[in-house]
Amino acid sequence: MLKIPAFYDMHSHLENAFIGGNASSLEEAVEKWSKIRDKMSLEDLKKRIEKAALVELFYGTTHIRVHADTCSKNSVKAAILAKEELKEYVDLQIVAFPEQGIFNCSKEDFINYAKLADIIGGKPEVDENPKEHMDFISELAFKLGKHIDVHIDQHDAKTKHSEYMLRVAKTHLALSHLTALHFYSDKYAKRLIKTIKEKNASVISSPLTAFYLNGGNSYPMYRGLTRIKELLKEGINVCLGHDDIQNPFYPSGVGDMLQVLWMAMNIEKEFDPSWINLITRNAEKEFGYKNEDYILVDVNSIEELISTLIPRRAVIRKGKIVAKSTIEMKVLDLNPLSLIEELKGENFNTSL
Repeated sequence: MLKIPAFYDMHSHLENAFIGGNASSLEEAVEKWSKIRDKMSLEDLKKRIEKAALVELFYGTTHIRVHADTCSKNSVKAAILAKEELKEYVDLQIVAFPEQGIFNCSKEDFINYAKLADIIGGKPEVDENPKEHMDFISELAFKLGKHIDVHIDQHDAKTKHSEYMLRVAKTHLALSHLTALHFYSDKYAKRLIKTIKEKNASVISSPLTAFYLNGGNSYPMYRGLTRIKELLKEGINVCLGHDDIQNPFYPSGVGDMLQVLWMAMNIEKEFDPSWINLITRNAEKEFGYKNEDYILVDVNSIEELISTLIPRRAVIRKGKIVAKSTIEMKVLDLNPLSLIEELKGENFNTSL
């Protein structure tokens, strides 16, 4: 039995989790969501956020950063109500997120929601003047004394908004997605990574949605993920988020952060057990709350956990079991993990 820290989901959109749908691009997904969004009442959104958060709890996540759409009349309010309702089970951190822009929607509404939220969000690419957008959220965050977590450089296009955002931000900054980093030349990428480090900013990657939506719809297809391995090598605080769950942005997923980590490791070709920090220790640093919650799993090591994605046996929060699995690990009368151990124990020379 292995005891490990409970997980963090550092980038989520719980208000539209499990609504179904599919899209071939980010723009199409946003359009589909916007048509559904305003048909949902405050109570509808609140209940969806709560239920989706509890699904994540089952898989071991007790801290979730929720991006609530400020172009919706009810999303931020619903997220704040859900935060209070769930506090015994899951800590929610609410980001005021302008899905379709600050000035395209309502600047006044965004300011009001930003005052209610924990963190100031942004999405510079969707407003007519991205620099005005970034200046605005920087000044607002400074005035309110709040951190910034901005969706940025998340398309296949080689946009370079992060460089400007790093320059104007006056409070702590998290760069969410940053998928354009995989398109940049090595020379420019190294320069940007150096600036991220100097600014002590975090990078939050969401490999499931990013890999699914980015890369275009014809060959050659790009991998649609930021340079996690290089960022970590330079000492950048990198965290992971599930982002979307069974909605137009990403049609699969169940809110399991181990699946997110597994995908990141595959894309980056780096099965390093220390990467568990991307959903634990690194995320704790960005989230800002001390994590005393933990998970019990029926494996002997982090390597086994990542390889098997085994169900969590129990999730313990504030000293109490808040989630548990009763799945019995058997195939015929054998435990599959025991079979794996036997196979791995057989010595063969694979260095030929």
